[in-house]
Amino acid sequence: MDNYSKARDRLKMSLEDLRRGLARYLEGDYPDAVFRFQLSVKNACKSILSFLGIEFEKTHFPSVLIGRLVSDKERMKKLNLSREQITHLTLTVSHASSLESQGSMPRYGWETEERIIMPSEVYVENVAKELLRSTLEGLSSVVKFFNEFKNLPPDLSGMISQLRSLVDDAFGKLG
Repeated sequence: MDNYSKARDRLKMSLEDLRRGLARYLEGDYPDAVFRFQLSVKNACKSILSFLGIEFEKTHFPSVLIGRLVSDKERMKKLNLSREQITHLTLTVSHASSLESQGSMPRYGWETEERIIMPSEVYVENVAKELLRSTLEGLSSVVKFFNEFKNLPPDLSGMISQLRSLVDDAFGKLG
């Protein structure tokens, strides 16, 4: 599979998880919404890595890989990215890392000496709203990164447009 197809498929997964996350958020299922937001951002980050031809092992922290890439002047020089593209990557990393750092808490909570703290105790509406905002900011940076490239294949370009529309719509509703 070529890099563009991998990027397209990762963006499609990102889009589907964002839709699911928004639906869970509107239902008040905030822990599952946050989990879906995490998946959406992770797949968007992985789409960037695939697009750039960067091979990677399975990871729950793709933003770390992008961060390392941005910090590697030699590799950045080979990729010949513009300042704007690098800025979009840096913003993507910033927003994605806050979601990735949630780890498995949205699914399993965490265990203390006295009890297990339930995900629903942590991921209340205002917390989920801030994580949604971070998700949308990160995905907006991903869209802007891809939009800096001209002559993208139509199927990849179409997926980017769909993601942009959903992000813009969600921002409008979030206020």
